[in-house]
Amino acid sequence: MTNSQNDLIEKLKEKLREIFQFENEDLDFGIYRIINYKRKEIENFINKEIINEVKTQLSVLKEEEQQEIEEKIKEITSKTTIKKYLEALEKGDEERIKLYREDFAEDISEYENLKRKLKQAKVSENIEREIYNHLINFFSRYYDKGDFISKRRYGKKEKYIVPYNGEEILFYWVNKDQYYIKTTEYFRKYSFQIPDGNITVNFKVVKAEEEKGNVKSVEKKFFILSPEVFSLNGKELNIYFEYRTLSEKEKEKYKQGNTISQEKINKETVKILQEKIPENSLARIIFRKDPSSQTGKSYIEKHLYNYTKRNLTDYFIHKDLKTFLERELDFYIKNELLQLENLEILEQKEYFDKLKLYLSEVKVFKNIASKIIEFLAQIENFQKKLWEKKKFIIDTHYVITLDKIKEYAGEEFLNDILSEILNNEKQLKEWQELFGINIKEKKDLIDNNTLQGIEWKKLPIDTKHFNENFKWKLLTALSKKNNLHKILDGVLIKSENWQALNLLLNTHYEKVKTIYIDPPFNKEQEADYLYKVGYKDATWITMLENRIRLAKDLLNEKGSIFVRCDYNGNAYVRLLLNEIFGKENFRNEISVRRFKKNVMEREIKKLPEGLDTIYVYAKNSEHFSYVNPFRMKDEKREGFWRHMGDSSGQGNPKIFFGRELSPPPGKHWKYSQEKIDQMIKEGKLILQCKHCGYIHNRSNGLWKGCPVCGKDDPQPKYWVEEKDTEVLDSNWSDIYGYSTKWKFQTENSETLLKRVIESTSNEGDTILDFFLGSGTTTAVAHKLKRKWIGIEMGDHFWNIILPRMKKVLFYDPSGISKEKDVKEKYNKKTAGGFFKYHTLEQYEDTLENIEFEDPQPTLYEFPDYFARYMFEWETKKSKAFLNISELKDPFNYKLKVIENYHLKTFSVDMVETFNYLMGLTAKAYKAVEDNGRKYIFVFGEKEGRKIAIVWRSMKNLNLEKDRKLIEENIKRYGPDEIYINGDALVKNFKAIEPIFKTLMFEGAE
Repeated sequence: MTNSQNDLIEKLKEKLREIFQFENEDLDFGIYRIINYKRKEIENFINKEIINEVKTQLSVLKEEEQQEIEEKIKEITSKTTIKKYLEALEKGDEERIKLYREDFAEDISEYENLKRKLKQAKVSENIEREIYNHLINFFSRYYDKGDFISKRRYGKKEKYIVPYNGEEILFYWVNKDQYYIKTTEYFRKYSFQIPDGNITVNFKVVKAEEEKGNVKSVEKKFFILSPEVFSLNGKELNIYFEYRTLSEKEKEKYKQGNTISQEKINKETVKILQEKIPENSLARIIFRKDPSSQTGKSYIEKHLYNYTKRNLTDYFIHKDLKTFLERELDFYIKNELLQLENLEILEQKEYFDKLKLYLSEVKVFKNIASKIIEFLAQIENFQKKLWEKKKFIIDTHYVITLDKIKEYAGEEFLNDILSEILNNEKQLKEWQELFGINIKEKKDLIDNNTLQGIEWKKLPIDTKHFNENFKWKLLTALSKKNNLHKILDGVLIKSENWQALNLLLNTHYEKVKTIYIDPPFNKEQEADYLYKVGYKDATWITMLENRIRLAKDLLNEKGSIFVRCDYNGNAYVRLLLNEIFGKENFRNEISVRRFKKNVMEREIKKLPEGLDTIYVYAKNSEHFSYVNPFRMKDEKREGFWRHMGDSSGQGNPKIFFGRELSPPPGKHWKYSQEKIDQMIKEGKLILQCKHCGYIHNRSNGLWKGCPVCGKDDPQPKYWVEEKDTEVLDSNWSDIYGYSTKWKFQTENSETLLKRVIESTSNEGDTILDFFLGSGTTTAVAHKLKRKWIGIEMGDHFWNIILPRMKKVLFYDPSGISKEKDVKEKYNKKTAGGFFKYHTLEQYEDTLENIEFEDPQPTLYEFPDYFARYMFEWETKKSKAFLNISELKDPFNYKLKVIENYHLKTFSVDMVETFNYLMGLTAKAYKAVEDNGRKYIFVFGEKEGRKIAIVWRSMKNLNLEKDRKLIEENIKRYGPDEIYINGDALVKNFKAIEPIFKTLMFEGAE
């Protein structure tokens, strides 16, 4: 073997190691942990199997060539002329040999040439070199830092082309056939613990680079240690980073070869930390060697490598990598390997000889490339399986106000659980923090005693503060006389939104009336949204497409979706929605104001953005129509009723509804007393309580203080009677689209969501927001008596959304609560409610719960086991895929879950997970104790059939007693179908386990 061949072999090995990400051997998260588990087998595949396969394929070519020559020799030896010549040779008859050579010269020459070729037959070394070259070139062009990108090039011109099927206009982007899997949680923070020092280390991004002017930076960004460096609080060490492009000086400093290396930056980071952290500090433990590191790195080196790699890799999963690469392989062969244009000038014989050589090369190249593709596809399909798998619900909790417990379960039950409530310190503390109410005894929970009975305060109980028995006791009581599905106001889901939408498909298919989303805008500077370098727009579009396409299935035929965006992505969003919903279902392009803009610079090079765009699409335009397409002529009644142009002194007071009011300092009232009296008489002026929003108009007579909160602090406002309305158009610049009430960066205003929800839904309809943000959509939906679903994954789920919804249940006087039409349906007396919230297993959790079985050595002897079936076969009993044997104790099925960046073990909510998988409308629950064994009965409906589901532990179970207990508890419901976990003697029951496992992967592409 020549040196050039050896070099090409090593280059091919290097490329395959890059594709299989061998450089990440120290990474212990995600798909890397799985690949590292099989690193020896993959190394063997690269070093031996692929190279040996090339040799084998070339050997096969040699045999085929020999066989072809032998066939030709056999054919020519059948000729009489050659037969006579061979006989003369055998007898050594020199005279005849000489005579035949003269008479049969052409045939004998061909025969001897064939014999000579047979002796010398071998495949050219050039073919072997070409094959290695083509393998390297082919896989290099589609692979980009952890992902296979769908980009195609024409020959040496290297221009991308797009698959085209005759469309008039084609909307295409480079990641169209992939899933976007990155989550903002990965970027925000990274934490790890050092066991022997009992110290927690947090990596935090404190600054992400902003765009300069209107210029989009395409330069690569890096994680650089912030000037703040670190802080140590007790046993918690925070290390601070910036994520930005480098200065010219930094580029030179961190250059490694021709590229800038994050690894080199990491080494500098460690060096700075060693200099900055004092010698006697507890924090210096981070420089000790991590015993789990395969390469002998210190704790800080290993985790810094993990952190930067984790944020710069693993973005996409291809939906069908095998088909994509096989299609591209055929394209590559036709356009680059079969150089047919080079054959046109050759003579006929040369043409066929050259073509034969090309075809030989193609055959070997395709066979080898296909083997590599098979293995790559196995890994990619395994990741896709993990992504598409319906995720387990980790836990479920319920929030319900005291008045609703009384209404649905009865006052006797509420009194029975009062002692548990009053003795629950966590619940009492939450009420104190949220509402400033100090609860010590029963009377503190009561608003009033009336003839109709006790009026309980609308304080929300959260079952997370109580044990499981309390939750099941509550649900049993609530659903004893009520359909639980009907009395439930909404659902919150703590999850990455694709996974939550995927789980909702069976229970909420075509049941949502209105979707509103305000996704992260397509900005490069967002600190919580990391783009793959060079694919910023494609990444963003892919993220949206994956989720909106899934959400479309949740909309009913009369439903609609509102997607808010700004100038960074509105052109893409319009095209994307056209593709998903169809141009014919476009309804409106709405403009809405952002915030008030105060620009003080004298030289303005770019006008500040004043408007956002909201695109409205119907699920089916033939069935869709706006429900309430009206608005009041003047909705600008929030501003003070005063003249704003006078800045000296203070005007005289005026009388409003018998109350004397002075204008603010530096202002004076705009109208005379006579005009004020006339406006009050005409219903064009009201007083509004500054504290609770109560509206006092002409029908209320003189102002005598606020009848709602008792305060005497009104302000005058313009007012337009409700009958004075006009049809909405697409210009919504009369209202602001953002608010600052909850101190959330992109907090949508309640006024905007009120208009969205009221214009497209009725009371009782379901509203969905899967980029929930601060929770405005669910808050407004509740105030307007709609059902609601909210999905969010950030920490603000716990510290903003959940507290906000609890305040809405208690009574939130802010936002639209001040408006007259809202106060009629949502006020202190009519507030209250009942919702549940879930925490879902995430893709990263699924990866953490993958376990490999050691296979029988004989399995590797089966053809294609390694390349096609290894991952699927060896992980089939992992808990992530439902280990059926573990369901013998369904209340103790445990998964490892990443919480606050630490790995913890949680018991899965099997009951609720199966309800979603089944698509069950759960109407009632019943919890039964039998000699220490817990039974959970779920009663519901699916497609018009009554369903009963039974859960219990199988440990030491007497099946005959079990049968009697089950039949006794379900007979009143009269189910059409019965599902039970484990074994049972109940007639015609269906086992949960195989159905559960099948449904977890239902709908996967």
